[in-house]
Amino acid sequence: MMKITKVAIIGSGIMGSSWAIVYARAGLQVAIYDRDPSARSKVIAKIQDALEQSSVLISGHETIQDVLERVTVNDSLAAVLEGAQFIHECIEEKLESKRAMFEQFCELAPENAILATSTSSFPVSTFASELSRREKCIVVHPATPPHLLPVTEICPAPFTDPAVTDAVYSLMEACGQVPVLIKKELPSFVLNRMQAALFVEMFRCLNEEVISPSDIDKIVSAGFGLRWAFLGPFEAVDLNSAGGIKEYFERFGFIFNDMAKDLGLKDEVVTSNSIALLEQYARGRLPLAAINEKVQWRDRAITALRELKAEQDKTAVDQRVEASLSVA
Repeated sequence: MMKITKVAIIGSGIMGSSWAIVYARAGLQVAIYDRDPSARSKVIAKIQDALEQSSVLISGHETIQDVLERVTVNDSLAAVLEGAQFIHECIEEKLESKRAMFEQFCELAPENAILATSTSSFPVSTFASELSRREKCIVVHPATPPHLLPVTEICPAPFTDPAVTDAVYSLMEACGQVPVLIKKELPSFVLNRMQAALFVEMFRCLNEEVISPSDIDKIVSAGFGLRWAFLGPFEAVDLNSAGGIKEYFERFGFIFNDMAKDLGLKDEVVTSNSIALLEQYARGRLPLAAINEKVQWRDRAITALRELKAEQDKTAVDQRVEASLSVA
C-alpha cells in the first residue's frame, strides 16, 4: 500500500472533527468537507477548542498551532478528495446516505485510496458490496471522541483486500490509536454490542424499580470504572482468584450461564473451550506466580486514580462556589 500522508474527512460533526485531531496530531495533512456551509465555517474553531482542552496529548515539541496548520476545510467533495490516500467518511448514520457517498468516492477519489467509514452499526457489506472499489472499503469505528479515547474497531468485509486491513491497522497505531480487529462482520460490531448489553441490564433494573438512575451511575463510576481504567474485564477477573481466570470461571461460571439463560440465550456462554482460551490469553500475559504482584500494582493505580478524582471533584466544587459568589 502507498504511504499515507493526506487524509480526507467527510463530515465535520463530533466524529469528523475529532478524527481530524487524531490525524493532524500524528503529522498528517487533513482536508475536511461538509455539505453544510455553516458547519464548515465553525469546524476550525471547534478543533482548536478541543486541542486546547487536550493539549497534553500533543507531541512535546509541537504546539496547538502546529497541529491546526495541517487542517484545511474545502468547499467541494472533489477538492477534499484530491490527493488523499485515506478517506474517512463521518456523515449521518443512514444506510442510503453512506451508499451514495461511497459511490461518489469510487468516481472521484484517487484510484488506490482506502475508503473508510466511521459507521457505528452498518457492516461494509450492507452498502459497499456492489461498488467498483469494494476491496478498498473498511469500517474504522472509534469510541467517541477518538482524539481522547483511542480504542478503534477495524472491521473489514469478506471482500476487503487484506492489505487494506493491514494498512489501516498500521495507520491507527502510528496515530496513537489502539486498534482492535473485528474478524467477522456483525451489526454494531463489538464495542457497541458490549455497551448495549450493559445498558439493557441497567434499563431492566431501572424499569423494575430495583435501583435508581443515580445508583446505577455510581456502580459504574465508583466501581467498574476505577478498575477498568487500568485493566480490561478479563484481565481484572484474572486477579480475582489466586488460581487466576481459569479457577475463577470454573468456580463462578454458573452465575453467567444462569444470567445468559434468563436473557433467553440457548447455549452456555462460559464453556470449557472459552475457559481454555481465556487461560491461554491470561497466562500468556502474566505468569500465575506474578498475580499477587499485579494485584498490588492494580491497587496502587486505583488509589492514584481515586486521588485524582477527589482533586477534580474539589476543583469542580470550588468553581461552583466561586461562580455563585460572583453572581451574588
